[in-house]
Parts: sequence; C-alpha cells; structure tokens
Amino acid sequence: MNINDMKINETWHKNNPMPKNANFEQRVKWHLEHRKNCSCRPIPEKLAEKMKAARINF
Repeated sequence: MNINDMKINETWHKNNPMPKNANFEQRVKWHLEHRKNCSCRPIPEKLAEKMKAARINF
C-alpha cells in the first residue's frame, strides 16, 4: 500500500486508544480491530512476526 493511499479514521482512533503499557494480547487485539477500521498503517513488523510465530492469522 502506498503511504499516500493510507487513510486515518480519526473517530476510531479517538474512541479506541491503545492501552497504556499494552501486553502482547492487548496489542494483537488492538491492531486486529485497527486493521478492520482504519488503513492509516500496517501492523508493525515486529508484532506481525510474533503473531505469525503464535499462529495468529491476520
């Protein structure tokens, strides 16, 4: 995806902040919901690698 094509859903972000000091499960849950509701950025590479290792489909 081209960075110019990425759109932020400001309302979703305002209503769904990442939990402070989020653990792995919270980060996964947030990023999966984020992916459904906003296209401003992909899942971070390091988290995606951990998700693959844990066999979490995304």
